[in-house]
Amino acid sequence: MTDKKYVCAYGQKCLHHGEKVNSSESVVINKRHYHWDCATRKQEIKECVDLYMSYIEDKAQYPLAMRAINTLVFKYKVPIEFILRSIENSKTYYEDKPVHILYGLRKMFWEKEFGNVGGKSIAN
Repeated sequence: MTDKKYVCAYGQKCLHHGEKVNSSESVVINKRHYHWDCATRKQEIKECVDLYMSYIEDKAQYPLAMRAINTLVFKYKVPIEFILRSIENSKTYYEDKPVHILYGLRKMFWEKEFGNVGGKSIAN
């Protein structure tokens, strides 16, 4: 019998660029089928957001935090490990700051990764 194929539920963020996933190879989360690495990425991002949300009082900011971290990971290619480590190391910093402060992680990553070139920061 042939495996049924599903469209990865990660949508445009699918790491396989829309390639269908076999039911035998898929990971099911909330009745939705994912490639195993897409499911892993989704869970890692959720872990970052949950950690950040544990530090702030306004739980209504969850969608904004999710959007900010997704943007950092998918658009700006900041590694999830860097985001998680930065949030863990900066608990007191994030307690009284707005969610948009998360976008500052991009500049921090670029400065640590690429440093200054010719006295100018290339993270600008």
